[in-house]
Amino acid sequence: MNESAMPSLTPQEALQKYFGFPAFRAGQEAALTHVIAGNDALVVMPTGSGKSLIYQLAALMLPGSAVVFSPLIALMKDQVDAMVKRGISATYINSTLEPAEQLKRVQGLVRGDYKLVLIAPERLRSANFRSALARVTLSMLVLDEAHCLSQWGHDFRPDYMQIASARKQLNPKITLALTATATPRTQVDIVNMLGIPEAKRFVFGFNRPNLYLEVQYAPDLASKLNHLSDVILEFGTQGGGIIYTGTRKDAEMVADHIRTSLHRPAQHYHGTMQATERARVQDAFISGDLPLVVATNAFGMGIDRPDVRFVVHYAMPGSLEAYYQEAGRAGRDGLPARATLLHATRDGMLHEHFIENDTPGDQDIRRVAAIYSESDGMLMVDELIQRCGMGETKARIALEQITNVTGPLTSAVIDGLVVQTERRKEHRRALLRIMNGYAQTDSCRRRLLLDYFGDDESAEAARCCDNCDEQNVVGEFTNTPTRKAETQSERAALIVLDTIAVLRGRDHGVGKGKLAQILRGSEAPEMARYKANRNFAKFSTLRLKEIEGLINQLLSSGYLRPSADPLPVLMLSTKGEITLAARAAVNVSLRKVAANAPVTPGGKPRQRGPESTVETTRLLLARGLTPERVAAERALAISTIYSHCAELIAEGSLAIERVVPIEQTQVIMAAIEHVGSAALLTPIKQILPEEYSFHIIRCVAEDWKRTHAKPADGG
Repeated sequence: MNESAMPSLTPQEALQKYFGFPAFRAGQEAALTHVIAGNDALVVMPTGSGKSLIYQLAALMLPGSAVVFSPLIALMKDQVDAMVKRGISATYINSTLEPAEQLKRVQGLVRGDYKLVLIAPERLRSANFRSALARVTLSMLVLDEAHCLSQWGHDFRPDYMQIASARKQLNPKITLALTATATPRTQVDIVNMLGIPEAKRFVFGFNRPNLYLEVQYAPDLASKLNHLSDVILEFGTQGGGIIYTGTRKDAEMVADHIRTSLHRPAQHYHGTMQATERARVQDAFISGDLPLVVATNAFGMGIDRPDVRFVVHYAMPGSLEAYYQEAGRAGRDGLPARATLLHATRDGMLHEHFIENDTPGDQDIRRVAAIYSESDGMLMVDELIQRCGMGETKARIALEQITNVTGPLTSAVIDGLVVQTERRKEHRRALLRIMNGYAQTDSCRRRLLLDYFGDDESAEAARCCDNCDEQNVVGEFTNTPTRKAETQSERAALIVLDTIAVLRGRDHGVGKGKLAQILRGSEAPEMARYKANRNFAKFSTLRLKEIEGLINQLLSSGYLRPSADPLPVLMLSTKGEITLAARAAVNVSLRKVAANAPVTPGGKPRQRGPESTVETTRLLLARGLTPERVAAERALAISTIYSHCAELIAEGSLAIERVVPIEQTQVIMAAIEHVGSAALLTPIKQILPEEYSFHIIRCVAEDWKRTHAKPADGG
């Protein structure tokens, strides 16, 4: 039998006895005292603040057994082992155990052998398990990662709905819900769904003073990899780092980039890897043997490595809750750490795709309802996926909504379910807009986060965020004599800033592409309205990509910023406004088009002498020879000839179909569109079949870059 409660021990004494800590962290003791007094509670504390200690100590100090529902199946064993080492009688029950072992532990739970039991929510699908649970002397019911219960949370899991219904049957004396991420709206939803609307809410600890927050504008693949490399190289071999990507392919590509380009050990991690391989990577990272992990959001729940020095989001998450939960895995040892978001405005498109594909729509709900009615309520998720071709998340949500209906599935009821799913879809879009707002704000990021989670404590930190740093720099700037712009590059930067200042007031702003067209002096019809602008065609001797490169530098350096609009436009930052007003020098690099560049300002091919080796290749290709025949006739490597082809394609004097079959070109073009850039070839190669060589990929990439630059040449 498990030990009885410890009334003789105070919370402070229990803390020292079982955990060896001299004092509680902020908020822990208040929440613990409230719970052991017999009260329901919702605790909202960020990752690394010590939520689990609250329910573990409460379980020891109350009579009976505490049942903790948690989705962290992969980590339950480690959590239980750690508790057992501290002298806590604990176990776990989930699908990783053989049926006989599950039954043995359930019987032990009913007998009262354990003070604390971790249980996976899907166990509640079993009527036998629910029956056994009803015979347990419960000290309290604990819901970890409680945001999974709410459809308004960032990580809704349909199995959590079972916990709400089970709680009504079990009627525990105390219910404790805990989460690292829940907005005020989600908090209300959690306590209402659990039937504890009067539960006291403890919201604290969201200010992590040691965690520096920054957003780096990274519009394309090359800039993302460059920013990421800067962070990794800055921290060197200090502690560990986590890089979160939006897709599995990106996780693999970025890990390969770190190994091959930076020569640092790194492994990828995502949900489709074998369980043993995931465990190997995770264990190596936690133990400190592996410094860097590049992962999707499948990695991290329950990760307890204290010396993570940085978390980089290579792609923007879909919500501020998800972002701060993942970012909070940095600096859990209290030492300085960094959370960096690499922001590209198109990142939101990926989440729009997820929203559409993860949330059941009108027809999905109606189809599932029809199949469910035909099956007399005996429909399983796997069967539903097979019959409807739905994704697992979409099918599970639709089925859970329908099975939770009490009474007949009338047309009115189904209409109500459709409305509910549409509301959830719009809510996820709202979360995405808030995440975009964080990425694009020029105010204090720390204060924004604290306000979002309803934490009204001070946002004070030794080093707060990049926006606060910029304000400090601006303060120094305004009080310090500055050097006036002198060089061509410095004056060009001011022309860009001036153009934005004029356009924002008169035409409500433009994006990067249109700004480049204006400065280039495009003759495209839609440019007519901008010809009166004093800077129209100021950069007529430059190519589009050079103008865009200059704009990107000003974005990355914080002189420009994208607005928080659904279709972002460029705006001057405070730093940019002061720089423009002072006509101050800006440190940028503007590479002028050389006289012998492949393309002249008018877009015509350069003129080569008859002895040019590239010109010789062009003439032979014009006679109908293949690149392979040209290489043989000239006794040159095939790679050299394809290099000539790429140069000729880039300047428009060789058609892509002369060297790459149309069907292969289409496949490579699709891969480039998926990657979003033709700047680097390796990411493109990695998602193509093996037979696609770098030679032909380079040729298609040059054609892609040339055709995508055409509209801005306006002529």
